[in-house]
Amino acid sequence: MIRNFKVEDTEKLIQFIKKENIVDGDNILSDIESDDKKLIVYDEAGIRGFVYMSVCNKETKRYDVNLYVEVPSRRKGIGTALYNEMSKYLQEIKPNLLVTEFSVDKDKEASFYKRLGYKKWFGCNELYYRGIIQPNVDIEFVPYEDKYYDQYVKLVKDCFYELRKENDIQPYSIPANKQDRENRLKSKDSIYVLFENEQLVASIFVENGNLDFIMVTPSYQGKGYGKKATQFGINKALSQGAKLIQLGALEWNTKAISLYESLGFEIVQTVHFYRQFGEK
Repeated sequence: MIRNFKVEDTEKLIQFIKKENIVDGDNILSDIESDDKKLIVYDEAGIRGFVYMSVCNKETKRYDVNLYVEVPSRRKGIGTALYNEMSKYLQEIKPNLLVTEFSVDKDKEASFYKRLGYKKWFGCNELYYRGIIQPNVDIEFVPYEDKYYDQYVKLVKDCFYELRKENDIQPYSIPANKQDRENRLKSKDSIYVLFENEQLVASIFVENGNLDFIMVTPSYQGKGYGKKATQFGINKALSQGAKLIQLGALEWNTKAISLYESLGFEIVQTVHFYRQFGEK
């Protein structure tokens, strides 16, 4: 039976997520009854599959939709039935953009979404580090402060603008405004920056075992700063008690992936993002 998720389904959903090893499980379970989320389940003596929708950006009307069916129940029309049920809701809200993601080792997902009108957007490798502490770096990263904001925004633009444009990930540049500045300040304990002659040349984000925004200003690239920033991030995460360190890298960014692998990271899965535009 296909029906809307109910609170009493929570434990069954948790069991399903663990059994199917769904990487995004924590996000699905977080604030699951929010108005910005909708979940429909296929219940037959337990949850056999579900489709999940969340609001990614209200202003642009981007919605993320992901569908999961347990392995023994696949190729029985359950996935199609679940998506058709979610489509009734999507027709009411009229999204401008739908995005889905799935691991490339999952069987037949690409062809399933292509039949629904989705096209591949980009791919991202997820890498894990399970190693020991790295050699101490000979440069000093310091915690982020609000006075660095203008330089920080410029560093993000210099490092990510072309990458985001190449993959049509909008906005191509971070909107430098009051809200963004406040968000950076809230994350100040997780952002570390490096200066050379008062110029911001590198930065890294470290939080709960996750490394992100590993950046080196273009004029300093190729000089080992990316490696040192990553080593600093590994050691910082380990000092904070992390047992597993994670980061992501776009598939085509082979230089960064080679660097991470040389330090002991391993690719654990590759996720492909597919999208479908709504009617204008």
